[in-house]
Amino acid sequence: MNQNLYFKTRKFESARQLSDYMYLKLKNFSLEPEQPIDSEYMFIISTKFNGTKIDIFMGKNDEESDIPLWQIWAEERVSLFKKMFSKPNEEIEILVRAKLELLVKSIDDVSSVEWGI
Repeated sequence: MNQNLYFKTRKFESARQLSDYMYLKLKNFSLEPEQPIDSEYMFIISTKFNGTKIDIFMGKNDEESDIPLWQIWAEERVSLFKKMFSKPNEEIEILVRAKLELLVKSIDDVSSVEWGI
């Protein structure tokens, strides 16, 4: 899951506020998210999706803009062995990306929602 979902909004003043918002929204989707973890430069929410462990990373982008630019992305949590010798579950990747995009697009005053590297 190598693409980031970028979006602009003034709704959040900090990455903590974004992570708390996403945590509640993920709970509403019955994804059983764990509490957000502060990793100093971003927040991480771990969850399971169709039995697959997923880590969702989020935070404010450093790029200067008139409206704050945020980014969010998800990665399947896999062992080093699996990372080296197999591919991520593409079906899960597509479903998780669709859910994240749906959640982001539901944010009040959100704009410039797009996937990128």
